[in-house]
Amino acid sequence: MNQPIITRFAPSPTGFLHVGGARTALFNWLLARRTGGKYFLRIEDTDLARSTQQAVDQLLEDLKWLGLQHDNPELVYQSKRLAIYDANIDRLLTEGKAYRAYETKEELEALQKQAERDKRGFLYRRRELAADLVKQFEAERRPAVVRLAMPVKDYSFDDQILGEIKLSAAQVDDFVIRKTDGMPTYHFAVVVDDAEMGITHVVRGQEHTLNTFKHIALQEALGLSRPSYAHLPVILNRDDGKKMGKRDRDKKIRVAAHNWIKNQKKAAVDLADACGFAEDKLQNWLKSDQQQLDLGDQMAVMRVVGLRETDLPEILVHDFRKNGYLPEALLNFLALLGWNPGDNLEKMTLGEMTKLFSLEGVNKSGAKFDRDKLAAFNTAAVASAPADRLLAGLKDFLACNPASPLARATDEQLGQVLAMSSGFRNFRDVEDKCRGLFLRDDEIVYQPDAVEKVLKKNDGEGLAVLRDVAIVLDELDVWTHESIEAAIKQFAESKQLGLGKVAQPIRVAITGTTISPSIGQSLALLGKSSTLKRIRTATG
Repeated sequence: MNQPIITRFAPSPTGFLHVGGARTALFNWLLARRTGGKYFLRIEDTDLARSTQQAVDQLLEDLKWLGLQHDNPELVYQSKRLAIYDANIDRLLTEGKAYRAYETKEELEALQKQAERDKRGFLYRRRELAADLVKQFEAERRPAVVRLAMPVKDYSFDDQILGEIKLSAAQVDDFVIRKTDGMPTYHFAVVVDDAEMGITHVVRGQEHTLNTFKHIALQEALGLSRPSYAHLPVILNRDDGKKMGKRDRDKKIRVAAHNWIKNQKKAAVDLADACGFAEDKLQNWLKSDQQQLDLGDQMAVMRVVGLRETDLPEILVHDFRKNGYLPEALLNFLALLGWNPGDNLEKMTLGEMTKLFSLEGVNKSGAKFDRDKLAAFNTAAVASAPADRLLAGLKDFLACNPASPLARATDEQLGQVLAMSSGFRNFRDVEDKCRGLFLRDDEIVYQPDAVEKVLKKNDGEGLAVLRDVAIVLDELDVWTHESIEAAIKQFAESKQLGLGKVAQPIRVAITGTTISPSIGQSLALLGKSSTLKRIRTATG
């Protein structure tokens, strides 16, 4: 690899960045950096109905969090390049390499059904129209698409991962390059853009493999050079072996929605009302796994049926960020989804990945997304990270979770929280473990199971312990975790109780749950006043 390579990542801004897209971005970034080349970012926003600036901003934020900065000083937006696309399409029309097609949606469906009846695949080939009929369509201003007159011949290209890929002449059809709304299709815009940006290597998912033949035909028609192609293996769910996708989140929510209707003895209309949806919208979504709710609608259903975001499978980069993963651990894990650096090497920094990466090491077969392995990677990453890195990571997690009680903490308190939570897998674990210590005294909600099991069981044994230990704690002059632990230990011994029989009732009293750091550290951080106040409330 002596010649600098120019790659690109070209997402459509229709939602949050999927981890599959993040892997594509990473491999393009690594390939460019490996040769001292360039990595460009392009926004493919020709789908005007679904593309939003909010999605662009989120994509940029996700890529920045991952540390995959692009080299182009200005972003390339396809929606701002219509004049360039139109000029190229007009040239193809003039040269007879493209033509206008006037079929309505209904007419195309009829052609497809006829192909089904004839037991053959549907291919669109140029249909010669009489000049007077074309004139009539133009007078009627009938909407027309522009199709490439794709030469009927065998095509092939050498994929740097998959090897030689072929398409026979029998499979060739004339595809659309400009839609009726005047926007170019993905196939056309991507070819023009790649050429103008000087892209030498197109690295993308295997779902685009067959699209490459269309792009080759366009390059030949426009007189453009062909870049090298490499198609990445599909990312699969570990459990069912199916392609991992955004639908997995939707599936989990749909199951919960059906269970809610069943368990609550309600109807779909009741759920629709509770979510603020039209009934037919909800009914269609409940009936078909092909229907997907957008993120806002998903959240509305989740609130009603009692699902938390942490209950959903992590699919989007933002999911992992919001659940408290370090970006360097996620990148390390993503790099190994289909790439083998050799020597059984797994744990790598981004710099180490850059030195080792090559397309020759990318596998052909699908890669399974093992969340347990990712959790292990993240656990190791946080265990070896310096204190300042962990503090920055926790603050980033809280910026994504502003409703967390830990968002009220000072940097010094957050440092204490991290020290008290050694061995955590992600920052969500830290939040779960310590959140009760940052609630206001009047915000504590006592979990019924915890109260029943720890405080009321055995004729209120836990409540009696609380009342007695409160006296001991009230008499403490020095409020440090060492003095607190010593006093509690002495109290337990005097009552001939195991330490857990004292610590757990205190834990429930101060957090409402059975989860917190060590009891001495928890009380020291909480403070004497709040500790005693919460115990009084619990023993009420």
